[in-house]
Amino acid sequence: MTGSTGMFAELTAAIVENNRAKGWHDNPPTFPECIAMLHSEVSEALEAWRVHGLADATDPAGEPNLICKPEGVGSEFADVLIRLLDDCYLFGVDLEAEVRRKIAYNATREFRHGGKRI
Repeated sequence: MTGSTGMFAELTAAIVENNRAKGWHDNPPTFPECIAMLHSEVSEALEAWRVHGLADATDPAGEPNLICKPEGVGSEFADVLIRLLDDCYLFGVDLEAEVRRKIAYNATREFRHGGKRI
């Protein structure tokens, strides 16, 4: 994915640069570990929703004079995307191509995929 110019390229480059600088690429996680960490971020989004609904739960008073740690569903969704883009980089998945391919396929599917409720 090096040199990619797609819709995720700028985000991926910034994420990979930060993760390298913070040592997360020194001993990269295995594929199963990456899946587990993605799952944990999705679970954290559910927990944030259970506690705060969809509201931003960042508490600026919690860390005066510092950059506050973002909290809430939006922040957890951001963590999901950050992990996913880094995982795609690590495992050579062209996420933009896969998203476009899936959107094209989904356009051919039946209404509600043949009657599914959710």
